[in-house]
Amino acid sequence: MATTVRALGVQRRQVFKHALEKPYTTSWPSATQAVQNEIVDLLCTALQPLSTYFAESRRICRSRLRRQRRRAKSKSETPKASLSDKALEGKKMLSHVVIGINSTTRALEKQARQSQLLSERDLALVVVCKGDIEPQLVAHFPGLAHAARTSKTDNETRRIMKLRLVGVGNGAEKRLAAAVGQPRASAIGIRAGIPALDTIIDYAHANVAIPSVPWIGSRSTAEGCHSAPEFHPMAVRELRTSAPITGKRKSTASADAAKASKKVK
Repeated sequence: MATTVRALGVQRRQVFKHALEKPYTTSWPSATQAVQNEIVDLLCTALQPLSTYFAESRRICRSRLRRQRRRAKSKSETPKASLSDKALEGKKMLSHVVIGINSTTRALEKQARQSQLLSERDLALVVVCKGDIEPQLVAHFPGLAHAARTSKTDNETRRIMKLRLVGVGNGAEKRLAAAVGQPRASAIGIRAGIPALDTIIDYAHANVAIPSVPWIGSRSTAEGCHSAPEFHPMAVRELRTSAPITGKRKSTASADAAKASKKVK
């Protein structure tokens, strides 16, 4: 069966093209899968009081509304509901935990703008469920964490090194959301001050690399001193695409036609 010109135009071949990678890219701090899983497990255990607090708060709110309706109908007093000990623990923990991408981003932005000494309100650990959401929604966290970490004065650098950014894989958001009693928990920021949370912060500090953006400069090393910007090797990426194969066949066909015309003459 003869091949038509239109069929030849449809045919394509696989080709590879090379392009320079963007120099201003930020990478997530390295952490092994075992470390990520351990941090998620520790958080799910430590943040359980928050789930109890939110559940009892909603129950008390509904009870208060029912009590107000009953008071409007009768003058009898109904006993007020109170929080359990575990819920009170969760209420205290709430001031040390930031839940959600927007809230965590605002906390890091505020921390990056402040140049005074380290505060108790500063985040010491940020956990982002980057495996469960679109990468574009959390791409700003590495650079923002670097800015928040390096915004303090030099004599506080060793304490600032406590700040760690951990990107965890698939399935982590569902577990963390259940632990804190919220529909979503794509990002969680942790402040120091509670023993259960301090243990997780220390574990992340020992097993997760510091958030660093070398091309910004003022990069703090693991020893706590600032180093000058460094030169990095050129990054080249390989793109797989396709190209039509008609050009080569056209040249071959034209050459064959020229030879045939010469023979006729």
